Amino acid sequence: MFRGRNTKQPPPSAPTLETYAGTVEQILTVINVDPVQARMKLETGFGWTFQRGSAVIEIYVSQQNGAGYFQVLSPIMHLPINALLPLYRRLLELNLQLTNAAIGVYLDVVYVFNERPLDGMDGNEANSIINLVAAYADDLDDKLVAEFGGRLYGKV
Repeated sequence: MFRGRNTKQPPPSAPTLETYAGTVEQILTVINVDPVQARMKLETGFGWTFQRGSAVIEIYVSQQNGAGYFQVLSPIMHLPINALLPLYRRLLELNLQLTNAAIGVYLDVVYVFNERPLDGMDGNEANSIINLVAAYADDLDDKLVAEFGGRLYGKV
């Protein structure tokens, strides 16, 4: 008589990595980056790289240990030979000032990055993260190289 009263609806399916990759490609299109040209060939997951001003921006949608992750990073400069302690201090000071991003060093390269689980992320948040990391990277790379030496990432 009362249809649907005790019927259980299946839970909505969780977005897949492909769904998140599609969202990233829509965002890239909006910010005038051709997602097809920006695609990186990866063994697993999805990746894109593009230039924003003087900074290289990399975006990854991947799965690790059963959980999905969204990562935006920008290698901004190679470490200088001298003045490492003052540079590290400046990077720590900058870390405290950045919102929704961080600075780190890996293999003698300084990065600006953001990483978060995919769960609960929507297109607006992904867009905000991409634009924020890109803006920080483009702003900081030249300033840090001018102040401490080293060289911009990818420059000889």
